[in-house]
Amino acid sequence: MKTILISGGGGYLGTELTKSLLQKYNVTIYDKFYFPWIIKNKKKIKNYKRLKIINKDIEDVNISDFSNVDYVCDLNGIPNDPASELNPKKTWDINYNARCNFAKKAKKAKVSRYIFNSTCSVFGHNKKTVFEKSVKKPISTYAKANLMAEKKIYRLKDKRFKINILRNSTLFGFSNSMRLDLVINIYVYKIMNNRKIVVDGDGKQWRPFISVRDICEIYLYILKRKKFPSFICNLVSFNSTIKIMANKIVNIFKVNKNVILYNKSNYDKRNYKVGSKIFKKYF
Repeated sequence: MKTILISGGGGYLGTELTKSLLQKYNVTIYDKFYFPWIIKNKKKIKNYKRLKIINKDIEDVNISDFSNVDYVCDLNGIPNDPASELNPKKTWDINYNARCNFAKKAKKAKVSRYIFNSTCSVFGHNKKTVFEKSVKKPISTYAKANLMAEKKIYRLKDKRFKINILRNSTLFGFSNSMRLDLVINIYVYKIMNNRKIVVDGDGKQWRPFISVRDICEIYLYILKRKKFPSFICNLVSFNSTIKIMANKIVNIFKVNKNVILYNKSNYDKRNYKVGSKIFKKYF
């Protein structure tokens, strides 16, 4: 049975990916577990005996951490735009320097496939629908560091070290390590708790979306196919303006639209619709 190392495996996406991959693989989680759900509930997870824990910071990685590891799913890093701006230097240290070093160590350890979790935020602001080779216009430190890491890590690819760069759209959906900084998740949470939805700006900015469940299925699909080549791929299920999304959620919960407020003093400059030619090619 193959072994997958998931760095950041205790986080929002990592927790659900861990549970999904344990169906078919041995899984090693490399994480500092700031989100401790897996540590506290390990025995509740199906096939938990296949699960190994490495409780370490990404900056302390050694080649020995990849012993007997066949594939790596790299979900490492500071995970969003606001958090990245709290300490930009630290964001570059982790999301660029440490992630690049992590990939280099994995290659030296003879890992055969490296799946790098990136973001569609690298497109920043584009009026037209963007595809994999479209012009990148990253706005935040988070997006800039991820784009630089993409480029440097992708250059490590060769016949024995396949690299798949997956640019996630804005995620949504349930996880045992829940994130409430994501658009759909926080809007649903607030309506369930009888609160107002606050939209940054006028809500006309476009965003791509994809569910955590879909991402897990995509990872499984790649890992099952040994002959898959290296590629960079945008992952998107649908595009929507923030305003339309807020109204859809309000309609689903059958509450009055006056719960939606617009904070026009805090305008979100990001605006992009995403497509994927590579997804259609390989999936």
